[in-house]
Amino acid sequence: MNQLMGISFRKLALADANQVVASIGSLNCAIKVRGNSHNFCCIRIYSEAEDLQRLAITLLACAIGTQHQVYLPIDTGDLAEKWSYRWNPNPGNSFAKGIRITAVRPSIDQPKSFTYTPKRRLKRYPWSPWYKTCDPQTELPVFTLAGMPGKTACPRLWDGRRDLREPYMVCIGGHPKALIRLARLLLDYSDTNIPSDEDIVLETERGLQGVGPLSYEARFERVEPCRCAACVGDSS
Repeated sequence: MNQLMGISFRKLALADANQVVASIGSLNCAIKVRGNSHNFCCIRIYSEAEDLQRLAITLLACAIGTQHQVYLPIDTGDLAEKWSYRWNPNPGNSFAKGIRITAVRPSIDQPKSFTYTPKRRLKRYPWSPWYKTCDPQTELPVFTLAGMPGKTACPRLWDGRRDLREPYMVCIGGHPKALIRLARLLLDYSDTNIPSDEDIVLETERGLQGVGPLSYEARFERVEPCRCAACVGDSS
C-alpha cells in the first residue's frame, strides 16, 4: 500500500509539508499530558484510526519532503467531553492545543521515498527489545512540550513552578529515520484489520525505551468512533 487518503507516498518527497497539512485538514484528537515534573510526564494521544493516518502522513512529509517543520492544528470537537472519564482535573494535567513536527536534517542521505508494508500484529511496547541495539540519538523520536506562540511561555516542568493548564503544544522531533519509524508504527496501529493491544507505549530510558534522550513518555490509544444515536444523527 503506497497511497493513503488520496496522497501518494512516492510524491511526498517533492511536497511541502505545509501543503500536505492543508490538504488533509486538522487532526481530530485529544492529547492529554499527565505529570508536573521533568522526571515524570506522559503524553497520551487519543485518536480515531483516520486521524492517526493523518499524523503519520505529516510525519512522513517532514521526514522526506521539502519542508522540515510544520504545525498541525487540532480540532478536539467534543472529544474532550466524550473522554472525560479519562480526565483528571488536578494541576499538572491538561489537553494539548496542537502538534509541531520537526525533522532534524542529516548532513547526507536524506530519505527520498517511503514504502509501507503493514505488519500482521503489534505489541504494546513495539520497539522492545530492538531499542537496546539502536542509536537513540538518531533512530528514536522525541516528544516534548512548548508554549503556544503568543499565549504562554514554554512550560518549565522540571522545577515544578508551572503546571500544565495553560495553552501549549506537543512537539514531535527527531532525525528523518526516527520520524519514518514512528509513521510506520502509526500506520500499523491505524489499520483496524491488524490486532493490537489497548494502546501503544513509547517509554523513556527508565522503562522499555521507545523515545529519544530528554523525551517524555508517549502513549497512543486508538478509539472507535461513537455510534450512538446523537453522534450518527439518528433522530428516531
